[in-house]
Amino acid sequence: MITTKRNYVFDFDSTLTRVEALDVLAEITLKNNPKKEEIIQEIIDITNLGIDGEISFTESLERRIKLLNANKAHLTKLVSDLKMQVSSSIERNKEFFQTYADDIYVFPVDLRNL
Repeated sequence: MITTKRNYVFDFDSTLTRVEALDVLAEITLKNNPKKEEIIQEIIDITNLGIDGEISFTESLERRIKLLNANKAHLTKLVSDLKMQVSSSIERNKEFFQTYADDIYVFPVDLRNL
């Protein structure tokens, strides 16, 4: 009998977590920044450029992350916060994710937009 190996692909934001990671990172990095709202609007504008195909996903992501000026301490907090925002469907299917962990691939972008 031939066994077929299956792979499972998931979008990270709003699939594995209930939030968008970049939004959470923005809240962390811009917490005390007096230009917080201005920077968030610029991030939204850059996101829309990417969605509209005017810039690549890579350029969009790089430009948005640069605006946040994140460091390792921010990333530690981000991971901690995201662990508290795991989607309920992931929690309900924890056994599946543990069983097939080696066959699961997670992407930071909705693949339908590529």
